[in-house]
Amino acid sequence: MVEEHSLGRVVVAEPFDERGLDVLRRAGAEIVSLVGKPREALHEALRDARGLIVRSETRVDDALLGAAPRLEVVARAGVGVDAIDVDAATAAGIVVVNTPGANTLAATEQTFALLLAAMRNVPQAHASVHAGIWDRKPFIGYELYGKTLGIVGLGRIGSGVAARAAAFGMTPIAYDPFVPASRASALGVELTEFDDVLARADIVTLHVPLTPQTRGMIDARALALMRAHAVLVNCARGAVVDADALLDAVNGGHLRAVAIDVVPQEPPPEGSASSALLRHPRVVATPHLGGSTYEALERIALELAHDVVRVLGGRPAAGAVNAPALTGADAERASGFVDLAYRLGALLPQLFDEALRHEIAIVLQGEIESLDAQPFVSALLAGALPFVTDRRVTPVNARALASELGVRTALTRERGAEPFRSRIVIAAGEHRVAGTVLPHGSRIVEIDGFEVDAVAEGTMLVTRHRDIPGMVGRIGTILGDAGVNISTMQVARGERGGDAMMVLEVDREIERGVVAAIARCDGMSAVRLVRL
Repeated sequence: MVEEHSLGRVVVAEPFDERGLDVLRRAGAEIVSLVGKPREALHEALRDARGLIVRSETRVDDALLGAAPRLEVVARAGVGVDAIDVDAATAAGIVVVNTPGANTLAATEQTFALLLAAMRNVPQAHASVHAGIWDRKPFIGYELYGKTLGIVGLGRIGSGVAARAAAFGMTPIAYDPFVPASRASALGVELTEFDDVLARADIVTLHVPLTPQTRGMIDARALALMRAHAVLVNCARGAVVDADALLDAVNGGHLRAVAIDVVPQEPPPEGSASSALLRHPRVVATPHLGGSTYEALERIALELAHDVVRVLGGRPAAGAVNAPALTGADAERASGFVDLAYRLGALLPQLFDEALRHEIAIVLQGEIESLDAQPFVSALLAGALPFVTDRRVTPVNARALASELGVRTALTRERGAEPFRSRIVIAAGEHRVAGTVLPHGSRIVEIDGFEVDAVAEGTMLVTRHRDIPGMVGRIGTILGDAGVNISTMQVARGERGGDAMMVLEVDREIERGVVAAIARCDGMSAVRLVRL
């Protein structure tokens, strides 16, 4: 007689730590291992399965999910879910979970492993000793004590680095436009501007997610601002650093040392700047080992297994990455507005650097004012928080992440939404954006008091400038010379000759140099590239 398992069948498609399997067995799960088996066997095993555990090789697509009618949870042993069709899983009512925080300690310690190795010439001294040479003079290094550590990105890992820097007797300063000053103060960190961190720090360490705003942020300009003989550490994302510019800085002797765990393309192509960096005598490099410790792998297994048990037991998961939505009549009334909240959330930090340091006021107006607010708040945070953290953010986990990151929200409701039937208004500090949903899609209808009518999708350029003749022509010429086609353009202004705003929707990406050229136009006060 077959024993009845309270949690049912959990299929393991890729190698998974035995300690995690023990958690599942103790909870009453039937473990079926398909490690190394063909996809057809996986399809067969999933017919009666309630859970599926994968790593990065198993493609969890429509076909696989279609073969698993009883599946309730897909668990990814790691951070990313690129191989999982999350939308298809959500549509099928399947919870997707991963383990975003399990490697925080490992990545934090890897930062100091590389930093100490670079400061004390450990790799060079090790190679010398292995060659049978006993000579200290070439490898005299520098202490961490008394040095100013510039931290770019004060999230989970950046905060851990700051705490450990204090133990070394270092002075931590940080740049993070999304972290409130109160949180930085609690960590004993001085919060300052990006350029100031570069100019003051003896050592600069990067802990930011890869977003359109952070890609290439350490470029030739940023490197030139760093102190002579400073040290750069990157255990975040390779593409945050312009590899060509960094190679020039190292070759030119501007930096004392570089310590990197990541490069833009891994492994780097032969002959590339990244490849040259990894071989440079003043560069300490490791092959993306940040989260690779036995302890981290154990945490991943245990956290994931406990989450699978929670989901199969009907409880919410700690690491869920997909979200519920309004249903029934409420869904019909709110059609499009939850998605609009997400888009406004993504718009806010792209327009205003310090917006998320303030409490975010969310106002539901008109016909949506009486609806359950949670989907709107969670969707807004899901749009905004990816600009703060490299963890996957969805409306399921957005509130918990916001609490962890110190991002605060407040909700109000208003019956009127003139001239619209419904509208969502988002305010943070002195800034305000608003949107509505029309029959032809979501629209942005207000930015900081300027009335606009922009499609809440695609790439757009938003400028703030003086209302002076020729501004539209100058911007149009710069974009035209760069081969950028403007699909729509609108200009809003207050009083004549005062402040004005321009919103240009374009049909291709705009390079940083083009944006910089627009920013240099006379009368221009701000230029923002927005992707929705």
